[in-house]
Amino acid sequence: MAVLSDILSNINDERLTQLLIDAVDQYSPSYAEEPAMAIFADRLAAGGIAFQRQPVAERQDGSSHGNLVVSLGPGPAELLWVGHVDTVGYSDEEQDTRLEGDILYGLGSADMKGACAAAVEAVVATVESGVELQRGLSVALVVGEEEYGDGAQTLREHLDAPLTVVGEPTGLAPCLDHYGYYECRLSARGTQAHAALPEFGASAIHDMLAWMMEILDVAGGADTPRGMVVNPREISGGAGGFVVADSCEALLDVHVPPVSGPDEIEDLIDQARTRAQATNRATALQYERLFWAPGFSGQHDSDLLPPLRAAFDARGLAWQPAVFRSHSDASYFQRRGALTMVCGPGRLEVAHTRNEHVELSEVREAARLYAAMIFEACIRNPAH
Repeated sequence: MAVLSDILSNINDERLTQLLIDAVDQYSPSYAEEPAMAIFADRLAAGGIAFQRQPVAERQDGSSHGNLVVSLGPGPAELLWVGHVDTVGYSDEEQDTRLEGDILYGLGSADMKGACAAAVEAVVATVESGVELQRGLSVALVVGEEEYGDGAQTLREHLDAPLTVVGEPTGLAPCLDHYGYYECRLSARGTQAHAALPEFGASAIHDMLAWMMEILDVAGGADTPRGMVVNPREISGGAGGFVVADSCEALLDVHVPPVSGPDEIEDLIDQARTRAQATNRATALQYERLFWAPGFSGQHDSDLLPPLRAAFDARGLAWQPAVFRSHSDASYFQRRGALTMVCGPGRLEVAHTRNEHVELSEVREAARLYAAMIFEACIRNPAH
């Protein structure tokens, strides 16, 4: 009878570390993921593991082969593991990938090439062990998560499973609850005037700032009862020259608790606009919803949880469910009758920063935890 140690004994930490370093070395922002995807594809091919490339319909330029999907065992899949290989863009011409002791620095190390490398190593170790899967396993490396999730949406059209694990950075905490994400464009239209005589015009920039401050005040932040997190991502306006600006636009990101919806956010924006216009009536303030991804509250007593809890127990890790406070591809896979969990190495607070890093010891543990999930969900006899 197969035991978990049969798989764990085949995990190669040196191979895992090199895979991660090679992947982080490849600059792979959204729509340019192929260099990093090729690193993972080569590792799978070297292990004799078949995979498919899944084209993403919205991408017609031929620069990307889309998602990479590994399917093992009898279908349909019981467990689906999902990770993205794209990163945010970087303003510097060169990446600074460096290893200092147990810490690997570099764009994408935490978000989320560390998890992708760990999952690939878990798959390679499972195949090398010769253990036969009793239920199906799918592992998908997707594109486009840092934009609007076109890779995950394509994957979801063709594949799902009762259990889905998304490897976003959580410090290996199991996150069953997930924030929602809202994005909108604010616009202000004022009246141009000579800069020396602003009282004869209406500054769109001034009134946009007033509106923005009201939004931030009403939202309150993560530690308030409302729990909304507002990020003014971009603001632009003005016509140049020595004039009062008659136009201004801003992009706003809003992360909200699992039970919140877009109507609640837009009520907040409306309230803030009313307050801003109480003293700035000469400017027209409008907004447009650009994107909404719902959050979800996990089923903490779900019948689907035992394999995941057993994997944590097998690795001696505490089962302390947490909330994932960002947007991720997980929102595409959560549905009635299924369970989606976010769990991966690294910390969200260092992702998207110049100091992004991940502890290699945590990546190594992630590979073993993912292997335990594979064993519990796809190999172990349910009677045990």
